Amino acid sequence: MNYDEKINMSLLFDFYGDILTERQKEIASLSFDEDLSLREISEITGITPQGVRDALNKCKSILTDMEDKLGLLSKFSENKKNTDFIIEKLNAMKEANPLLSEEIDGIISVAEKMLD
Repeated sequence: MNYDEKINMSLLFDFYGDILTERQKEIASLSFDEDLSLREISEITGITPQGVRDALNKCKSILTDMEDKLGLLSKFSENKKNTDFIIEKLNAMKEANPLLSEEIDGIISVAEKMLD
């Protein structure tokens, strides 16, 4: 799995990880978040490397299936992109209109909280 795939799986795990079993969560976390190898995960969990690979493939399937059905990560990414654009434009407006700085900062604060 390349770097971009790992990042994507880590994000999917953040969004949908609670639907996995405890064992799947452990294995997924060690792989996606801790970036451990199959062998390292195998040593920690007591599962064969092939068993770890199978479990990770199952986790990936579950997580991507949920994203395909619900699209939460996709929606979040789009909202983040739009919010970043809005904040960029507000900062430009603040530079052009220093008298509105306090009001614009308040709007920026609200925009940033929308993604929490």
